[in-house]
Amino acid sequence: MSHAQLILIDKRNQPLKEYLVAVAASDGLNIKGVEIMASPAKGEKSLLNANVVIPALETYDFNVPKLVDAVLANVMIEEESLSIAQFIERCSEEQAVRDALTKSMVKLRKKIEELLQEFCQSEVVGLIQERRNDALYKLKELNDSLKGKKVVCIDIEATNICTDPDADIIQLSACDLEGNELFNQLINPGYDIPDNEKHNITTDMVQGQPTLAQAWDAIHAVLKDADVVLAYSTESDFMYLEKSAEKKILPFELDYNTWLDAAQLSTDLMGAMRWHSERMYWFYKTPKLTAAFELTLGRPFPGDAHDALADARATVELFNALLLKGKQSDVALKPAAKAQSQAITNNPFAAAFAKAQGK
Repeated sequence: MSHAQLILIDKRNQPLKEYLVAVAASDGLNIKGVEIMASPAKGEKSLLNANVVIPALETYDFNVPKLVDAVLANVMIEEESLSIAQFIERCSEEQAVRDALTKSMVKLRKKIEELLQEFCQSEVVGLIQERRNDALYKLKELNDSLKGKKVVCIDIEATNICTDPDADIIQLSACDLEGNELFNQLINPGYDIPDNEKHNITTDMVQGQPTLAQAWDAIHAVLKDADVVLAYSTESDFMYLEKSAEKKILPFELDYNTWLDAAQLSTDLMGAMRWHSERMYWFYKTPKLTAAFELTLGRPFPGDAHDALADARATVELFNALLLKGKQSDVALKPAAKAQSQAITNNPFAAAFAKAQGK
């Protein structure tokens, strides 16, 4: 008879930090000092140890039993991932030892549950859930308000970032909500295009293509005629157009109030929550278009992520999928309970100040 057992070792010796919960919520977390130890008997040297990895809490809807299953399906020995069954097999070739370790799984699960409950009961979880529910409600409203409206989705490639005054547009593309091409135009900036990681457009590709001034009227007319202009990061695309029109003295009658940002919708629904330690506030990271697409649709990003038309079509597909999530959601029937505070912090002085301000 073997007295071997699986034991959860927690060497953290400190309370769980709220910012770690935020990381675990979206990305998962490899916790230093938390291990599963296979002990042959009390007081004896361990047979084998494995690190515990907390999976992305949101992926499992903060459901503790499902999270426990995910933890036990992926324990780490250095860089190698093993299921708990594989871990037990590796601990010993003796069947009696393996049987004893397997029998101790009940106690191990309970300890892992306690660990995960500490994460899932954090106030951070309430803030995240409220943000997601607000996003779903907004998408539900958008789905209704956009019916019968002409939506044009645009994407732009340029020689540099939009804040660079010397940046020039070198491709403008747009499609409707069915992905049908409305325009897809390469633009000749009049000089050699510098290498840039943001696009794959070369000087040879724009030879014989119109200048922005030559293509402007047709592009401007399509955007002006739209009830809603959709983009992934509207601020940068609008800035490219506005600054280019000003620099080249072109007519500009576009209203930013009619633009809709799929990046902001994605941020609210799936952006990773983070704590700004210097300014002491929570914020949500904007996912890249490729990441938002793959998370929402559950499949690889289609086409070339550096082509404006491919990006516009992917944005439309993502947007339609987001609208469907809102439409199918019952969030209006079951609103999230308000979190106690929007200013939770591990800094006691900041927390006291927030409480005094009634936040």
